[in-house]
Amino acid sequence: MLRKILILLCAGAVLAAAFGAWATGLVGYERHSGYFAPVWDAEGESAYVLKRETAGFVWGLGWEHFTPPATSRVTSDRFELLRLDPQTGDVELLHSWEESPLLTRNLDHYRGRIFNTIAAKLEPAGEGVEVLIRMDIPRVPQSEQWSLKTLWDPSGGEQGAWEQSYAGPASAPDAVLRGGRELLTLPGPEGFDSAVLLVEDDGSHRVLLRAPSFRARYGGGVPDALVAERSSRARIERSREFSQVQEELVARYRSQGLNEGEATLKAYDEMQALGYLPRDPTILATPVERAPEGARVFQIPELYIRSGLFQDIARAIEQPGKEVKTSTGDYLQYNEDRLGPRLREYREAGNDSFVVEVEGRLYLMETKRP
Repeated sequence: MLRKILILLCAGAVLAAAFGAWATGLVGYERHSGYFAPVWDAEGESAYVLKRETAGFVWGLGWEHFTPPATSRVTSDRFELLRLDPQTGDVELLHSWEESPLLTRNLDHYRGRIFNTIAAKLEPAGEGVEVLIRMDIPRVPQSEQWSLKTLWDPSGGEQGAWEQSYAGPASAPDAVLRGGRELLTLPGPEGFDSAVLLVEDDGSHRVLLRAPSFRARYGGGVPDALVAERSSRARIERSREFSQVQEELVARYRSQGLNEGEATLKAYDEMQALGYLPRDPTILATPVERAPEGARVFQIPELYIRSGLFQDIARAIEQPGKEVKTSTGDYLQYNEDRLGPRLREYREAGNDSFVVEVEGRLYLMETKRP
């Protein structure tokens, strides 16, 4: 009888401990879903969106900087490629991938990324869309890199599978912005973005898709500051303007009879003058009778100049008082003489003033940085 009582007490203690762990969040079963990488189709009428739904067991504290990581065991990890009509709100499932490299593995993560974060990119291609999903799974001594990369199109066929490899960057493509309308996501719990947002060119916005976590996080409205922080509009518009101006300049100089290379170089200079590119540093030569006190003097034989070395210095001393573009790319070693490398190292160390002696004449060389 006593033995039965002890067994019941032990079982009760175990159950109480398990219930306590569950109640305090030390052990639990979690589900998360979210949206990623929204992008316009080629016509700018519909949007492609990636959805992730993940569930699994979690145990341990996992408070970063304070405790060891928690452990998770994913029981399901589903990715869906969706097509969304922003006007009607209709959502069409195009394809799903039911598994990921996380399944049936015990993984150590901190709270905030308990089911492993992902990087994703969708980009319209013809009648379909290129799909890229990446995840790094923590392991010692280094993480495992996994990728799913494929092209979805209406004809169907093979739709890709996970491979242990790195499949390229997942930065947002320009196609997130079409006709002044931008698509972006709002951050959510555990790295699962809570919503897909459409932002008009006047800054107004509306939610197109929302995950279950959206209401708790954005029930009071989506902050304008967060929308501005998540936006790629300025970068994309700047890039498009840059490309348009460059193409127009190259076309103009080609029409004047320059070949492709000459027109491109001329356009590059013009882009600098217009402020689309940072100006190159220049160098200015000033004839002097003697080297200023403390100045470093480099004697450059005329032979080196004739051989094509120190071309920026040669151009500068031919045009004293005029700034010319400067580069140390041709400061090369001549036979056993390391004059070129020494002068290059001197300049690359941040020394913008020095003196050269060419054919018995001294020139104070000063680097001008925009």
